[in-house]
Amino acid sequence: MTGGHGSKIGMEVDGVDEVRKASRWNLKHGAQTIKLMATGGVSLDGEQPTDEQLSVEELTAAVLEAHHKGKPAMAHAQGTQGIKNAILAGVDSVEHAVYLDDETIQMLLDTNTAIVPTMAAPWQMLQHKDDIPAYMYDKASALWEAHQQSIRDAAAAGVNVVMGTDAGTSYNDFKSGPGVEIRLLASVGMTPEQVLLASTVRGAELLGIAERVGELVPGKDADMLILDRDPLQDLAVLTDAPRVIKRGQAVTGSLN
Repeated sequence: MTGGHGSKIGMEVDGVDEVRKASRWNLKHGAQTIKLMATGGVSLDGEQPTDEQLSVEELTAAVLEAHHKGKPAMAHAQGTQGIKNAILAGVDSVEHAVYLDDETIQMLLDTNTAIVPTMAAPWQMLQHKDDIPAYMYDKASALWEAHQQSIRDAAAAGVNVVMGTDAGTSYNDFKSGPGVEIRLLASVGMTPEQVLLASTVRGAELLGIAERVGELVPGKDADMLILDRDPLQDLAVLTDAPRVIKRGQAVTGSLN
């Protein structure tokens, strides 16, 4: 919405017609997903994560346009009511999902809506108190315990959890983010198998690219880590992988 979360890097829209127009414009120009801001957040001053922003009707308009083109629609949603609004609108996933209650978790299950916790984003902010604006640290600190509990409860209930990092937020980069997020998912009770599925096939399914990536099977891209021990016994091996293979070609570096 005008002045809402992400307004400096996204398109500001108010009302169903503007949302529909902006969604169509993005899809015309090659967007592979539509990302919506259903609530406020941590990184913008003057708002709270619990603030409702786009309405159910506005969110629904964007979701319908994305689905008409066979593309997924995702919603940044942190507060409980904003998460419910996004689910009611039919989004494919809720990013962050900070404040979940029992009713919201049941809605996620009933609709098979995925969540992408991105716990790495507030966690990194909490590690850099002196290097970020005070309002960001204060908001990250205020929601951290609730965020962990929400993801713990959702995973235990069987909600589809997908690994994502929100890379680009403070001190949350593309190189270290996956390793941090994997450790955080495990810290809230997800099993190694659940974390591996969240980090591979579940993400591919959510993005609509499972026909090409996500599993090591004939006909799909040869994307893999070559490990020296079993990740089901020790997830830490994922962040010190001796070799990374992308589309059959060796890539220098690891998840660290």
